[in-house]
Amino acid sequence: MPGNLVIDALGVRVGIVRDGLDGDSWAAVEAAWQDARTDAAPVGGPHVEVVAGAGGSIRALLSSLSQRVTLAAIEAQRGRLWMLHAAGIALPDGRVVALVGPSGRGKTTASRVLGEAYGYVSDETVAIDAEGRVHPYRKPLSIIEPGESDKAQRAPSALGLGSLPDGELRLAGILLLDRREGVDGAVVSDVDLGDALEELVAQSSYLPNLPAPLRTIAAHVASVGGVRRVSYADAAALVAAIPEVAAVSPPSPQVSKSVSSGHGPVAAGTSGRRLCRVPPLDELPLADPDRLALLHIDADHAGTVRVLAGIAPALWRAADGVELDALVDAAVSAHGVPEGTDAATAVASAADELVAAGVLKESGPVHAPDSPLWRIHDDVAWTGESPRVVVLALANPTASPLALEGSAALIWTALAAGPGCSDDIVARVATSADVDGDVIRDDVESFLGALRDQELVFAG
Repeated sequence: MPGNLVIDALGVRVGIVRDGLDGDSWAAVEAAWQDARTDAAPVGGPHVEVVAGAGGSIRALLSSLSQRVTLAAIEAQRGRLWMLHAAGIALPDGRVVALVGPSGRGKTTASRVLGEAYGYVSDETVAIDAEGRVHPYRKPLSIIEPGESDKAQRAPSALGLGSLPDGELRLAGILLLDRREGVDGAVVSDVDLGDALEELVAQSSYLPNLPAPLRTIAAHVASVGGVRRVSYADAAALVAAIPEVAAVSPPSPQVSKSVSSGHGPVAAGTSGRRLCRVPPLDELPLADPDRLALLHIDADHAGTVRVLAGIAPALWRAADGVELDALVDAAVSAHGVPEGTDAATAVASAADELVAAGVLKESGPVHAPDSPLWRIHDDVAWTGESPRVVVLALANPTASPLALEGSAALIWTALAAGPGCSDDIVARVATSADVDGDVIRDDVESFLGALRDQELVFAG
């Protein structure tokens, strides 16, 4: 539409609609967003539109507009990009360092200081695609000015910040900001991925919408040689640290593929208590030492990452509907007999902690021998997650992939959580779908029978 402004935000073309703003207000909008402006709108117009708004002061209008443009761009890229709440700085050759931290950690100040020496990518969000390319967001910076209650919105170039280099931008470093008094210069240190995950997850937008979120993060981290933390008192000290962080050669990836425990039917023990895993959205094995990061999503779609250490990974991998005795065997097999304590007592205590944390759950008493456990055949491969899973029987050369959607995908996901009797599978599906198990029992059991007839699952 004539008179509107099209900008590039995180790889999204956002149309800012003038909608009757007076000349002075619209001139302020154009000035604030001049560095994100595209020369020509793409065919078909912008991807999304945001109305500039009206009323109130120009400062308030610009502040509100910046927030709404950001939210619109992030929403448009949900599930497509890893979007870090971070500042981004580009070196002349296109390498980008992401400076990660929550609000108040100093990202905007760091952006202003570093942007005078390097190219300004963003002070809000660094968006990275699957290939490691960075999509810039040269939004205006929010600046506190003396005597003003509302922050001013200033274009990067108006503040003397550098333009972007020609060509492709690629992620080259991830730096956790740690601003503190009394630090001399900038002290850069390596951070173990297991220790960094909680902060990276907390500072990611729409992370649960990404495929394999933890493994996506791990792949990007491995590509840049790991996560680093920088402790500093003055943002000026960061200038010399940026090339150092971006120059580190990536190590060989140490992320291994998750492997199932491989347990068959377990003989009934004495506890009468069975434990199974609470299916995570994603899991990430970590080496040296052996740990396991799990990402679970709650009813509000918020993600919680937990890093299991000690005997906990062995217990989690073995908890496919077995008794506590089997977990003791798994822990002893992985770590040996503990000194100074009873193995069963230690495992029971650890299992209780995992149940309390929502990582494991009770699956009821041991079922009688005539209550078989449903399992997926070892020669069956699948990909995806609810609401769509694609399944293929590898042993059958004439088999075609089977696409499962909706409730069928939920049932398959429940099976993938580990062996279980019909009651277990029904309960898992009911929990995922938030419905009464008795209402869906017949449908679940009927579908299990259909999967068995196609030789994808068996009960035994």
